[in-house]
Amino acid sequence: MTWGGLTLLPGRILAPLLLAGFALLGSALNYVIQMQEFRHQVASDQRRRLTEILNFEQNRLEIQAGLGSRFHVSRIVASMGLRSAITNALLIDANGQVVGTLFRTRLYRPLTDAIASEAPAVRAGLLAIASGQGKGIEIVQPPGDFALLGRVAIRPDMTLIVRSDLGIPLALRTAAGHQELWRETALILLFAAALAILLHVLWFGRSARLTAAVAAIGEGRFDARSGLTGHDELGQIGQALDRMAADLKARHANLEQLSTLINRSPVVAIEWRKEPGLPVTYVSDSVRRWGYTPEELLSGAVRYRDLIHPEDRARISANLARHLADGPDDYRGEHRVRHVSGQWIWLDSRTWLIRDAGGRVTHIRSVLLDVTSLKETEEALLRLNATLEARVVERTAQLEAANRELESFSYAVSHDLKAPLRGIDGYSQILLEDYRDRLDDEGRQFLANIRRGVAQMHELIEDLLAYAHIERQAPQPEPVSLQQLVDEVLDSYAHEIAALGAKIDVDVRGPELSIDRSGLALVLRNLVGNALKFSRNAAPPHIGISSREEAGTMLLRVRDNGIGFDMKYHDRIFGIFQRLHRAEDYPGTGVGLALVRKAIERMGGTVRAESEPGKGAIFLVEFPL
Repeated sequence: MTWGGLTLLPGRILAPLLLAGFALLGSALNYVIQMQEFRHQVASDQRRRLTEILNFEQNRLEIQAGLGSRFHVSRIVASMGLRSAITNALLIDANGQVVGTLFRTRLYRPLTDAIASEAPAVRAGLLAIASGQGKGIEIVQPPGDFALLGRVAIRPDMTLIVRSDLGIPLALRTAAGHQELWRETALILLFAAALAILLHVLWFGRSARLTAAVAAIGEGRFDARSGLTGHDELGQIGQALDRMAADLKARHANLEQLSTLINRSPVVAIEWRKEPGLPVTYVSDSVRRWGYTPEELLSGAVRYRDLIHPEDRARISANLARHLADGPDDYRGEHRVRHVSGQWIWLDSRTWLIRDAGGRVTHIRSVLLDVTSLKETEEALLRLNATLEARVVERTAQLEAANRELESFSYAVSHDLKAPLRGIDGYSQILLEDYRDRLDDEGRQFLANIRRGVAQMHELIEDLLAYAHIERQAPQPEPVSLQQLVDEVLDSYAHEIAALGAKIDVDVRGPELSIDRSGLALVLRNLVGNALKFSRNAAPPHIGISSREEAGTMLLRVRDNGIGFDMKYHDRIFGIFQRLHRAEDYPGTGVGLALVRKAIERMGGTVRAESEPGKGAIFLVEFPL
């Protein structure tokens, strides 16, 4: 049966047949789609569940492995077999030996031997995921095996791999879904039957009335009406058809009104016939604003081409020829025409081409808007911008010169201040070494105090230069691994951390950042240094470094269990040379936290602190991702 053959059947017969056919087809497609969704849903749910399992078991295994409890480690791995769908759990050491498994027979054997009895696809998947090198949790669905494989590093020398079979949860989900599918199929068929009945009752008689009304209106009898009511499609079509006849006279009146508006507006509407010489076939009365009458243009006494500025004529002709040949049929441009007074008027022209059924252009229509005032304003502005650009260039040169002078001043200050300090330090050292026996204890103490003062002054100069460098140096964003940068900063404090017996907790997992590396390194060094300095008397010092994403920003947290401070001094601690404690008790220049704030602000971030006396401090650094 062809599509044309379908139209030979009456609608009252064709409609129920089509509804029944579409209902059955929809049920079949729904079944296929649901089965695919079941597989996807099961895989997604099991992936999430496996991730939670690996997270949980990773923590347990890390604790027991750190305690050296080999028995408990093996027991934890063996207990994973109690979880549904987990068919394999293997803990492998650095030598590829199985040190934990669901089956005792596989213990202390090479991985390849331990899984030799598995199916080829299972064996290949386990070997492939076991060869991964990532530190985090990795979950894959291997080819040829309807299962999920997970891998997580417990320690650098120990890896846990797990296989979760997807067949069992899929079977359970499919069994539950079959009942839903049959229920949906029955409802679809019932709905199709009810719809067929409604069509017979409500559709076909009314459609006959609609057909008759359309035929009458098509013959030109605009007083014909369908008389259909209601909010359904037929009712809306019938009412729209009834309104159409009544709107024809109103449309004609609107066209006349529109013509009047155009004639009185600053817009000139014009039409040319596509013939040699492009004769004007219509022009709105508003052309009188240019000093010409419509009759002059329509009769050819005034040719529009002769009104166009000589510099614009070739461009206008080329544009028209290009659009006539290649389109598009709508285009826009600007040109100048001569006012009857001799002045030139700038026009914004919007042109479109009218084609006949064969695609041949028959007429050209344009709407022309006088934009002379706008052009004059624009010219006064592209001039103002030129002046502003010159001022910007001049100001930039002045700033660059000032920066060079500041750099020279900073170098001179550094050199001129450090030279006498080196002399004081050197002579003090000579006195201590060559005249120690001639000095009493108090004299030696005085020299020691002098040398400490010199060292503090040297440190102060370096911090001031660093502060000035931050002011001059623009941030240079680059990809930065926060974990790697934290590790490097902690390595630089390794000796002090070991000497104090400090405990360091780090949890900075997150995406790679695009940020100024040197600025962020300076922030971390000063915050970690402060934490070590003010928690050195804790038993033991405990420092935590963590980060998290929050509403498009990265929040970096450095906490300690040191002496803390009163929050009423919060703003003071970030000022340059501001101290809350004596230098004799806690050495420093009072510049470190000022450097932190300046560096963070230049990267577009903020820094704040939370603390109580005797309860440690938390420094929170926030910057946009």
